[in-house]
Amino acid sequence: MPFISVPLERRWGHRTVTHCLLALLAVGAVATPLAFCRGACFAALLIGFGSHLVADCGTKSGAPLFFPSPAICVFPAGDRFRIRTGSLLGEGLLLAVVLILLAALMPVSRIGGIWRASRYLIATPRTAWADYREARTEAVLQFEGRWQDTRQPVAGEAVVLDATQDWFLIVFQGATRIYGDLGDIIPDRSRVRETGRPIRVDTLQIQAQTLEKILDRVAGGSFLSGRLENGSAFRLDLDERLSQGRHTGIRLSGREIHLAFAPRSHVALLRPEAFTSPQRVAELRAEIRDLQAQINDMQLRRPPAHYLRLQGAQEKLQARQGLLDLLLSDRAVRFSGCLSVRMPGKTEDRRQKTEVRRQNEKRKPSSF
Repeated sequence: MPFISVPLERRWGHRTVTHCLLALLAVGAVATPLAFCRGACFAALLIGFGSHLVADCGTKSGAPLFFPSPAICVFPAGDRFRIRTGSLLGEGLLLAVVLILLAALMPVSRIGGIWRASRYLIATPRTAWADYREARTEAVLQFEGRWQDTRQPVAGEAVVLDATQDWFLIVFQGATRIYGDLGDIIPDRSRVRETGRPIRVDTLQIQAQTLEKILDRVAGGSFLSGRLENGSAFRLDLDERLSQGRHTGIRLSGREIHLAFAPRSHVALLRPEAFTSPQRVAELRAEIRDLQAQINDMQLRRPPAHYLRLQGAQEKLQARQGLLDLLLSDRAVRFSGCLSVRMPGKTEDRRQKTEVRRQNEKRKPSSF
């Protein structure tokens, strides 16, 4: 900007009013509107201006940071340790050091910055959860740990379904696991990376459908969350295989089934049966006997009862018999509610990918 810098240098000279903290504040004030529309550019402008002042302090002539005070700020204090402006050796060496540091910081930039790089190096569940919280696409947990039951080491990658600061709900080895101190896997090293795949979630509106009909609408490998309710009481038998894992995602509460990332395979093992009240069955049978006796009395009465009264009693008897048959025969339970269906992506083992690539290379015909 020579139209600004040239008049300033003629008026005050070089490294005066433009090389002080007041100038930094003035530039920040002028560029304040940029902070609301281009925050990164605003920060880069101030960081670039400030680092220029700090770098000038490392030269032999220093910089008047507190202008208009005549004091000159330098570091280090020894004159021989500072660089002479325009020196080929000194500035060339400094340039080489800065370029090396820049190259070293490129991986840090690719990871996502200094804070994310530090979390990557620390690799604890808390730092992994911080990365998961910032993820906008499907996340994968890269972990090393030990099985809770056997204390055997285990490592791999797993799709994350849900997470808190203390545990991760993951899909590992075809099953839903809890990764945490009180879960299936005790953590040692934990990292989270984004896959770039969008999180696929479908919503199902259910109205008076059996569990089999509901599962027909859900793809294999899905995870169900939500609530299924039934108007009457029912009995729910849990399969023995559901007790093998720590996380089933299934909870029974009154006349409702609560699902929290329950695997479709687990939900398919449920066997809900309608609960038939013995008292209700006994009441219907007693009412049927009374109706049958009443109809017999109408038929044997002289003169016989009016045919409309007899027809009404027979229709009432048929309705009560149909209701009793339904209670004793139809054991299906129909649910209503709303479910969200999560379809996670698939993780691929790096060793498996390498082996597949090697096999493909062996199959390629050699060229001469």
